[in-house]
Amino acid sequence: MPVTEVAGLREIDTPPLRGFRKVRSHLGAAFFNMGVNGFPFHAVRQGYLRACGMKIGSQVAIMRGAIVIRPEQISVGSHCIFGFNVFLGGEGGIQIGSNVNISSFCAILGGRHDFDDPTFRPILNPVIIEDYAWLATRVTIAGGVRIGRGAVVAAGAVVTRDVPPYHVVGGVPAKKIRERNPEACVYEFNYQPWFF
Repeated sequence: MPVTEVAGLREIDTPPLRGFRKVRSHLGAAFFNMGVNGFPFHAVRQGYLRACGMKIGSQVAIMRGAIVIRPEQISVGSHCIFGFNVFLGGEGGIQIGSNVNISSFCAILGGRHDFDDPTFRPILNPVIIEDYAWLATRVTIAGGVRIGRGAVVAAGAVVTRDVPPYHVVGGVPAKKIRERNPEACVYEFNYQPWFF
């Protein structure tokens, strides 16, 4: 996928889906979002998303209610936690590292529309979240943003610009609060509760 820099954002040209990939992506995501996402076992939800083309590492917990768009454009490392009702808009691509905690009700947006264009053209922007990042409850990540290794985003923040490694940010729009101790980023999540 070619990625170009446009007005400070990484813009991506995703190839159009055709044939089986199109059916798998659109119908697979629709069925997941309408019912499979509520099934009370991680293995079932993850197995279904893998069958739809999403790359998921080991020991990942995806809680019920997650909404996933374009699963084949999303990759997740190992030992990650996704809280309840997370929105993953994979239109522009989402890359998530290992030991990442994305808390409940977060939204990761893989694109936007050019509201100055008469056709309201979609602009797809990849989102990259590096290892040991934590997005607290109700965080919104705009397309084209990179969340650095070990970064923390405070609850309710709206992130429209890259967050450097080990920075703690918060607010609307998100601004630096302080820095995190890099030596704290050695843990490994193994959280997979039953029936959630």
